[in-house]
Amino acid sequence: MHGPTASDKGILRPQEAARHIDLRRYPVTGPLGRYVERFWAVHWDLPEGSSYESVVVPHPCVNLSFMPVLGAEVHGPGLAVSRHPLTGRGRVFGAKFRPGGFTAFTGIEAAAVADWVAGAGTVFGPEVDELNAVVMSGGDEAAVGVVTRFLAARMPERVDERYAELLRIVTAMLEDRGITRVDQAASRFFMTQKALQRLFQAYIGLGPKALICRYRIHDAADRLAVDPDVDLARLAAQLGWSDQAHFTHDFKDLIGFPPAEYAAQCASAGRELVMAHR
Repeated sequence: MHGPTASDKGILRPQEAARHIDLRRYPVTGPLGRYVERFWAVHWDLPEGSSYESVVVPHPCVNLSFMPVLGAEVHGPGLAVSRHPLTGRGRVFGAKFRPGGFTAFTGIEAAAVADWVAGAGTVFGPEVDELNAVVMSGGDEAAVGVVTRFLAARMPERVDERYAELLRIVTAMLEDRGITRVDQAASRFFMTQKALQRLFQAYIGLGPKALICRYRIHDAADRLAVDPDVDLARLAAQLGWSDQAHFTHDFKDLIGFPPAEYAAQCASAGRELVMAHR
């Protein structure tokens, strides 16, 4: 079995989020784990008249989501943060495919799903609408079982060796913080940079440089949430940016504001959490 190809990072202002949502993750067992990283569920129960917007730095993955009103949807790898306004009480259940896993599973070109949202019926047929009703009528554990059976019955018969190679590379990018450039990844796996680029574009729809940057920004946002006073120049160097200016540019380009502003938001959320527990 393959190791992790996506971290647990990505929710912005996690201290604040934990006060409003309950995020749960469930492992994938059996051969389906070749394609699906994990199952997940978000539960919320907000006071009447209140609302909360969950903001997520997306992973380079496709998600199959089950929802009570919108139904089942497929969400491609996002190019910017995703925003999810929540009110009242609710639950969403989902399956997170591994990077490239959706293309290997369905045969749909990666370029067609980047930053894409569509009804899951366009991919899995009308049966997925019936599945959505079953998922929404039960608990998370039951949902894991029925979605596992649904997807396992539709797995490709042949193992895609190029996809297996992609997973090895993505796993290394995630686990080895020493890989900060595309040429390092290409050299590690005895490939040219052009061949690596073609492989990533074919299965993920994003280049290897974008993946490395995305994982490092996850690391940066996670560190800033825990330690808002961290020295930004030192953090940039630790995570592989050539200087603080490039770090600030990449962080702002994806998240929408510079790391110093995000750190201030996290510090404010932390103070509010302390006050709430006094």
